[in-house]
This record gives sequence, structure tokens and C-alpha cells, in this order.
Amino acid sequence: MAKIPTKQTEKPPQFIMTNQQFKSMSNMVTNEVMTLHRELLNRMLNSQTELDDACGYPTDVGIADFRAFYNRMGLARRAVQIWPDECWQSFPSILEQEEPAKTPFEEKWNEMETKLSLFHYLHKVDILSGIGQFGVLLLGLDDGGRLDTPVSGINLTTGEMADDKPKERKLLYLRAYDQSVLTISQTEGKVTSPRYGMPIMYTINYQDGLKATSIAVHWTRVLHVADNRESSEVLGVSRLQAIYNNLYNIKKVAGGSGEMFWKGGFPGYAFELTPEAIAMGGVIDTESVKEQMTLWSTGLQRWLSLSGVTTKSLTPQVSDPTGHVDVHLKLVAVSLGVPYRVLLGSEEAKLASVQDKRTWNNRVGRRQHSYLTPMVVRVFIDRLIAIGCLPAPSQYRVIWPDLNAATEDDITKIALNRTKAFADYVNGGVDNLIPPRQYFTQIHKMTDEQADIILKEQDKYESELNPLGQEMEIAKMQAEATAKAKVVPSGTKPKPMPKDDKKKKE
Repeated sequence: MAKIPTKQTEKPPQFIMTNQQFKSMSNMVTNEVMTLHRELLNRMLNSQTELDDACGYPTDVGIADFRAFYNRMGLARRAVQIWPDECWQSFPSILEQEEPAKTPFEEKWNEMETKLSLFHYLHKVDILSGIGQFGVLLLGLDDGGRLDTPVSGINLTTGEMADDKPKERKLLYLRAYDQSVLTISQTEGKVTSPRYGMPIMYTINYQDGLKATSIAVHWTRVLHVADNRESSEVLGVSRLQAIYNNLYNIKKVAGGSGEMFWKGGFPGYAFELTPEAIAMGGVIDTESVKEQMTLWSTGLQRWLSLSGVTTKSLTPQVSDPTGHVDVHLKLVAVSLGVPYRVLLGSEEAKLASVQDKRTWNNRVGRRQHSYLTPMVVRVFIDRLIAIGCLPAPSQYRVIWPDLNAATEDDITKIALNRTKAFADYVNGGVDNLIPPRQYFTQIHKMTDEQADIILKEQDKYESELNPLGQEMEIAKMQAEATAKAKVVPSGTKPKPMPKDDKKKKE
């Protein structure tokens, strides 16, 4: 007999926790999660370390490693220079006003740019700052002060101009340095200072001819440049850091392919005794074979004299490294945020589309306006104004050239395509479907004024080309005007016809 369950009338038991019990359970869960998280992180780090060791990657890399790659590897140099080169391919304009007449500020800037090549050094320090974490541009002044003393006219607390009219000074020279020869020897430690954490003193160690020179420089005499800033406003991230392992792999592949070709070009030979020589107990005279091979490989002798010995050529093991190098080149391009064709510096067979080019130009323009203008160009100009090398303007603007502006070749292609479209429009009789004015304004996106000018010139040209048609048009217009004049308005009586005209009519 089956057992039928009865309906429960009792309420299920309720579990009630005190605050202390809830906190205890919450802490226990949190500890378990943190423990699992640490174990997972340790496994990931250990596996990453083991993989780096297996691949031969250096554990810690610094400015010395970056500088060595920059000096000896062309791809590393290209990776450091590509963004500055693309951004500074055309120099910006520094304007105080739109009028053609130059202001004193504009005249002085143009004079200094001509004599000292200011933009050249800004471009140079932009490159050098990307090798390591920062770079500096040293300003040589005629103020008579030492390099380790501050320049008068600058508020040392805020870094802004201290005097409304600073003493006029002359900029004598500019020198750019990268992190490999720089040391920040003193920083601002006051947390209430606007320059908290910023450098106060630098030490520059460089080779002056045959002698190593070390000089201390105050921050007011340099322009501090740091690209790719993340958590620090003083130190950026080297452009080579994210791609260092890829560069290391390319170096191994390229070096290995050269070694393969070097050894595979001379495959080597194996010398074996003939069966007859073995039966007679013969052995290979290594000294004689070595002498024969030396004469054959290093001299002009093209023959070998061997008795009882046969030779076999060893097959060389040479593989094509192209695919391996391409993989790492594409990874480098992705890491840098640069199109592959731009990284290689060639257009090759497949040209990028107009949209791809415009996208890349937008990236370059974004770096120009979001980094170079506020963090490099304006800081440099403001410093020159503060120390008296430039007259203070009411305001000034940094205007970069339009990267998407049409070139002469683009203009020629556009004109050719538009002319062909106009010819097809006329020859195909499309004007019966779309009137010329609508065709110009809606299809070719012309303004009403531009369309009116074209239509007016067209009518003028047709009238000059066909005088008879012009006379007929004039006669037609006159006839219409006469007929309009003879129309009698409604509600009026017609004028009586003269008697002479009445007789003529009869």
C-alpha cells in the first residue's frame, strides 16, 4: 500500500543570525576569497616568470636596456621616433592675432625660430623623452647666472611668471638630453606646494669631447618632457617597455636567420672510408683531408685528391624567418597603436583606404592637441615669456596644420571625377529627371550661391554661342510683353477705337 504524504501544518524553522554571527561569517567568506585570489595570482606570476625564463626574457629592464636597443636596433629606433615624426611632420603656427600685421610677440618668435630652430629641438626632445621615462631641454641664457641657480622672474612656488615685465634676456642655445644621462637629484617635498613631487635639481652626465662632464641644473633652466604619463606627472612610460619582448624575439629570429644562412651557405661534408679500405684496415688521414679542404675552401683550388675516401654533402637546415618576423612586427604595431604600413614606412602594393588614413590622422591630431600643445609647446613658450626671452602677448594660439587637408593630387582627382560625373549627367539626359539646380545642390552638395553662379554662366555661354537663339529669345520676350500690355483689366470698358482706325478695319 502506498504511503500518501500528509499536508504540513507546521511552519518551517527560521534561522536568525545576530550581528556578531553575521560579521564573523562575512569575515570568513572574505578571507577565503582573498586566499583564493592570492593563490591564483601567485600561480599566474609564477607561470609568467617561468615562461619569461624559458624564452630568455630579461626579468628587469631599465633605461640602459632601452638605450642599447635604441642605439643598435633599427626597429626600436623606429618605435621611439614614429609618433614624434608623424606629429612634427609639419610645424604649428604661433599666432597672437589673425591680422596680417605681425605683433612684437610674433616677430620675436619668428626671429628665434629662424636663428635657433626652436621646433627642431622640441621635436628632438619629444623623441629622446620616449627612450626612457623623461627627457629635458636645456635653455642656455645670457643672464650671467650659473646653471644650478634659479632664473629670476619665475615664481619658484607656482612656476609662473613673477613680474609683469620681466627683464629682457636672450636665448643663446638649446640642448636636448634623454634619461640615460640624467638624474633627478632633488624634488619638491612640500605637499602644500603646487610643484609637489616635481624636480628641483637635475644632474646631467654627458661626454664633452674626450672628457666626461657632470653638471647640476636648476629646474627653471630646463623644459621637463615626459610622454605616456600614467600614475606620475614626472615620469612617463618608455615607448619600448611594452614591446621589449617582441623586439627581443625579432632580434633572436633575425640573428638566427643570419647564422643559418652563414652556416648553411657552406653546408659541410662527411668523409667515409670505402668498403675496400675498411676491409684492408685503413683509416682516414685527417691531416691530409684537412689540408685538402683548406686549399679548396680558402684558396683557388677547385679539386680534391682523396684515396679510399668518399664524400657526402650535408643538407643544410635553413628556414624562412619572414612569417615569424611578421607576427612580431604586427604585435609591435598593435602595442604602439600604429598602422602596420605606417610602422614599416612604405605604401607597398595595397594602399590604405581614405578612411584608414583619416583615422590615423585623427590619432596624430589628438596627440598634437592633447599632449604636445599643452604639455610641451605652451610650457616652452610660457617659460620663454617668464624669463624675458619673449614679450608677453595678450594671448596666443598654437595652430597645427590640417592633416586631412586635400593635397594637389587629391584636388586633381576630385576635379577629374566631378568633371566626369557632370559629363555623364549631360550626355545621359539625366537633366530630364533631376533639374540642374537640384543636381548641384543635392548630389554634389554645392551651396545655392555656387549653383546659381554655374547656371548663370551656362546661360551666358549659350547666348554667346548662339546669337540667333538670343535674338529669338529677345523677340519672344518682347511679344510676351506686348500681349501682356493689350490685356484689358476686368471691370473696365474698352477704349473707343479712333475713326481712322475704324475705317481701316472696315
